[in-house]
Amino acid sequence: MKIEVPYIVFEVKGRRFMLDAYFSRKVEKAEHISVLIRKFDSNLPRDAENPLPKLIDEETIKEFLRTTFERIYELSGRTLDERLRHIRKWNVLRILGIPSGFRRHKEKDEALAKENREALLALSLLQEVLGVKSPAELTDVELRPIEWRYYTIELRGDEIYNEKGEKDPIYTELLKRDSGFRQALYALEYSQQAT
Repeated sequence: MKIEVPYIVFEVKGRRFMLDAYFSRKVEKAEHISVLIRKFDSNLPRDAENPLPKLIDEETIKEFLRTTFERIYELSGRTLDERLRHIRKWNVLRILGIPSGFRRHKEKDEALAKENREALLALSLLQEVLGVKSPAELTDVELRPIEWRYYTIELRGDEIYNEKGEKDPIYTELLKRDSGFRQALYALEYSQQAT
């Protein structure tokens, strides 16, 4: 099953990027939106035969990226606070000599650390693309939509490949880790098989 994904090309501070204009609205976790932004690729076609609908367009891209940045900025702070609270509580119990299950606490800390790293990585990617450090700077960002490009992907088992036959690591990882992306992709596959 081949899928032509619309990418909106935009410019920020003289640099061009592309945002997946379909799956960005389908992913379950806001942190995963940042990996759907790519550097501009002029080799991608400008036209497509049967593309996915554009769920983000020239009028909505700036607001979409602004709200995404704000959500991830808040989330990165919240996940760090939650992890620090857990570590403090665990340390108090250990200092008092109260057995509380080392393995359970270690597993929870690892899960919280993973969530925090994911949020911080997403924030870092968006900061690089938008050229800002905090939400207060977003009002100064001049984001200009330029054109559309189309990226063809194909689902083969539990991996996704591009039109050159190369495995796409971003989409393949999203397929494994994001239920919203997975459901959207399987719904597309089902609808294409039904027709």
